Amino acid sequence: LCPPQAVCCGDHKHCCPRGYTCNVATESCEKLLAPTPLLPTPSAPRPAPSAPRRAPPVPLRAAGTRPGGLVPCGATGSCHGGQRCCQARGGSWGCCPFAQGSCCSDGRHCCPAGSRCTGGGWGCSPQR
Repeated sequence: LCPPQAVCCGDHKHCCPRGYTCNVATESCEKLLAPTPLLPTPSAPRPAPSAPRRAPPVPLRAAGTRPGGLVPCGATGSCHGGQRCCQARGGSWGCCPFAQGSCCSDGRHCCPAGSRCTGGGWGCSPQR
């Protein structure tokens, strides 16, 4: 019989104090490691607040000159798949990270699908 607060080992011959586990093979007691607290699960995603009337436009990225690009821009440039080519200043091309995005007239920005540039590149407003 084990004293109170003790753990009876599987061989029913030995006991270990509370906070220890039995190692029957070595006939010893091994200290238990402290458990790691569980992290709280994230709450359900909240609906995004209604988009402000003017979201900032996204800067264009320089079009690559490698033939490996999936979206051709003019004769020499290219953008990755899922991007859109926009005519940049000086006749060069830029890549909009939104495939269905709209290019801004400033030649440096674009807006996500469903919105259009306002003020030549100062903001994006929802299309109606």
